[in-house]
Amino acid sequence: MTSLHKYRSILLVFGGTVLTGWLYNKYWVNRRYLSTNQLMNGKTILITGGNTGIGYETAKDLLKRNARVVIACRNLIKGREAIENLLKETNCSKTNLRLMECDLSSLNSVRKFAKLFNEEERHLDVLICNAGLGYSPQKQTEDGFDSVIQSNYLSHFLLTNLLLDKLKKSESARIINVSSDLHRLVKKPIDWSDAFTQRNSSGMMGSYPVSKLFQILSSYQFKKNLSDDEHVNVFCLTPGFVSTSIKDPLEEKIGSLLSLIYYPIMCISKWVFAKTAQCGAQTSIYCAVEPSLDRAKSLYFQNCAVCQSSPLSIDPESARKLWDLSCQAVGL
Repeated sequence: MTSLHKYRSILLVFGGTVLTGWLYNKYWVNRRYLSTNQLMNGKTILITGGNTGIGYETAKDLLKRNARVVIACRNLIKGREAIENLLKETNCSKTNLRLMECDLSSLNSVRKFAKLFNEEERHLDVLICNAGLGYSPQKQTEDGFDSVIQSNYLSHFLLTNLLLDKLKKSESARIINVSSDLHRLVKKPIDWSDAFTQRNSSGMMGSYPVSKLFQILSSYQFKKNLSDDEHVNVFCLTPGFVSTSIKDPLEEKIGSLLSLIYYPIMCISKWVFAKTAQCGAQTSIYCAVEPSLDRAKSLYFQNCAVCQSSPLSIDPESARKLWDLSCQAVGL
């Protein structure tokens, strides 16, 4: 066989594989939506980062279920645009949708938001900690913590604790942390002296996997701390590989030469394999609305089903250590 025929065969196989993957993804993976018609009448749901991506699709679905949705985000201009679009797309009442400012890179902003929410909102039934950073150059926030660790984990930890009394007043409340299966990349023991600063973080994904591991560990400890008579349950989930606007973790890690190879591959991968934001939101929605989860002992979910997270993410000693350090870090 000549070289030309070899290359042609390779291209045909490659093209066929890409086309098959795209068809499977488009007509199977991205058609798997939650079938339940469970309504959320009278329920108030707070979603961080509900102005874009998975959070936006989660908010849209819950509004269609007659929930009252409060969207917390940093950029109020983008937030107002999202509110206008949600009102058009769902035909919901304006009273069922509220925008509030909360910058997760600032613990002071989180405290101000929580104070205002506790004063002005009558109740809270579901808290969905959805917002976060995919990647950021290694830098510290005004509070002295790694920006990804604070935005993805520490600020949500503080927010959840500040809103916990409001959640406990609900007949059946839920805390939902949107994590990632990339938490499995953390294999080494946690360096607790560097846990929130990540000065020694050297992985290609930066501190993102650690931040997602911390979300699950704290959810595990939250679940242990809450008694049955407090009527608050805690869940964590991975939305899977979703094509959203979240910044690519390798964007500033690779050189210009490697990017010529990397970005075409990533574009093809997203086009062929990634879920849409609407499909990626389904597990968040499931954890928020599924009635059978009221007293569920399960912690981690994927594709609207129970899934096992990594052994490190449910290590009792690590969970207790993280909890204590987190309380100190955010001043609880």
